[in-house]
Amino acid sequence: MTRLKDHNLFLRRTDHAAPGKRVRPVLLLLVFAASGLMLLSRLDHSMLGDVRWRAASWLTPVLQGAMIPAAPVREIGRSISTQVDLGNELERLRQENQKLESWKWRAQQLEGKVADLEALAKVVPEQKIDFITSRVISDASGAFVRSVTIDAGQARNVKEGYPVVNADGLVGRIVDVGPNAARVLLATDLNSRIPVRIGPNAVRGILAGDNSSRPKLIYIPDDANIAIGDDVATSGTGGLFPAGLRLGAVAGNLSVPRVALRADLDRLDYVSVLFFADPFRDLTDELSNRKPAGEANNTASPANASLGNASPGKAK
Repeated sequence: MTRLKDHNLFLRRTDHAAPGKRVRPVLLLLVFAASGLMLLSRLDHSMLGDVRWRAASWLTPVLQGAMIPAAPVREIGRSISTQVDLGNELERLRQENQKLESWKWRAQQLEGKVADLEALAKVVPEQKIDFITSRVISDASGAFVRSVTIDAGQARNVKEGYPVVNADGLVGRIVDVGPNAARVLLATDLNSRIPVRIGPNAVRGILAGDNSSRPKLIYIPDDANIAIGDDVATSGTGGLFPAGLRLGAVAGNLSVPRVALRADLDRLDYVSVLFFADPFRDLTDELSNRKPAGEANNTASPANASLGNASPGKAK
């Protein structure tokens, strides 16, 4: 009886082992096929490419059909993610709005105080600056010149010396004006010189172009307290530019400080021309149009002489 049980146990063990032995050749065949396909893919065989495209064409409808039930799930997940992002953005905007409201109230208070002080001191009010927006139609920049041409000229009351800005900051100034076009000398040009103030201490200096993307700061006092990242804006000295036009920030080595401009002068599209009248230019124009007093007297002298010559005749 014991021998019979042992014999049956041996038979069961051999029956279980038999399928494993039959699987091994199939596994080896699959490994060999995979290795062959990998080798063909490395060799970029044309037959494998054809098989790949045929398989893709057959499986595409199947994959598309399998993605249809998953589309609502993906849409729901995308909607949940969007709602979470919108909630976070709304909370951020609320906090920012509260800060802006407090700053608005503070600005209104300071504006009222400044107006009262200006009225007491009888300060001359700042002139309101009008402007026009024009398009850059050509770029004449090269190795020795940095300028652009805009499609606005004398027909639109553009004058030489007017500042030119874009949404990021100062671009340059008008140097040549025609009937329907004008040339703008960029802030990076070798001939550009712009009076500026630097940082919170309002250090005065000159922004000098040298045909590089970052013009340098010159004529800065030796004991000037400036740092990398300090804002640079026009100072208004000399009357060429209004004060407070943004230019950029201090960058590079402080031994030879330079300015990283806010405006990308290599990608100018639309710019605005500020109708900022240089007070010195207006004064010189007025003086040139006014005739000297000596010249007026010399002009009137012939008439007086004729009258003088006629009077003795009448006496006779």
